[in-house]
Amino acid sequence: MKNFALLLAAAAFTGQAVAADLILYPVQTGPETIRYRTGIPTLNIETATGSVTVTPLPLDHSHATFGVAVYNKGENSVNFGIENVTASIGGRPIPVLSREELQKRAKSRAAWSVVGLALLSGVAAAAASTAHTTSHSYGNVRTPHGTYFWSSSYRDNSIGALGAGAAIGTGTAGIVGIQNRLEYTLGTLATDIVQTTTVDPDNTYGGEIVVEKPSAASVPYDVTITMHFNGADYPFTFRMTEQGKNKPPAFTEAALGNHPRLPAPVAAAAQARGSGSPSPQ
Repeated sequence: MKNFALLLAAAAFTGQAVAADLILYPVQTGPETIRYRTGIPTLNIETATGSVTVTPLPLDHSHATFGVAVYNKGENSVNFGIENVTASIGGRPIPVLSREELQKRAKSRAAWSVVGLALLSGVAAAAASTAHTTSHSYGNVRTPHGTYFWSSSYRDNSIGALGAGAAIGTGTAGIVGIQNRLEYTLGTLATDIVQTTTVDPDNTYGGEIVVEKPSAASVPYDVTITMHFNGADYPFTFRMTEQGKNKPPAFTEAALGNHPRLPAPVAAAAQARGSGSPSPQ
């Protein structure tokens, strides 16, 4: 029972508390337009010098994460990187995490996972090593000097040895798996996280940004990320909340998509041309 209690403690050490499902809902605050693809919203703001789109992504350890893309409509090349992105919650600035910081945290999380898994497999091995089968025998022997009672036992530890070996093997495999996932994660961060890139005229660049998790704010809360690109600001606001709860109001019809509807006479003429009718000369 003692080993079993230790095993439960180790499992609690390595496990993570199950939290409510959180999601980022877009909030209409200004000139942004919105489009959906299989239920996922993408917001867009256009100016005379550029266009920026933002899509909420699955949370990274409860951190707000976004996919962003910028398009240079200007006449000159311009740089865009994490240094061109700011974030705030309730008007208070909050850091946008760099690739280096994310890589550092990924390594730290992997290290704790390895320690926890090693502890768990070690306790499991210790618990398994006590497993055994014991055979008892009893009898009596009659001699000229009287009757003597005897007992003997044989303890087979092979089951415990096999169990301990399996526990250690499982732990080793798990540690190797964590190391492989870490290498994959670091490689992904190196290519996917927004880093300083020169965007030429009529060109685009995109990547992911991760916003620091607030230490005091409780859900729901609104997080605003602003891209400072080519001389203009592009603010986007999202509400972090439990899925289906405290949802912001729906966007107005005027904000759906970014293609203005043609006036009726123009639309009719376009439709006629599309159907093969001769266009006016």
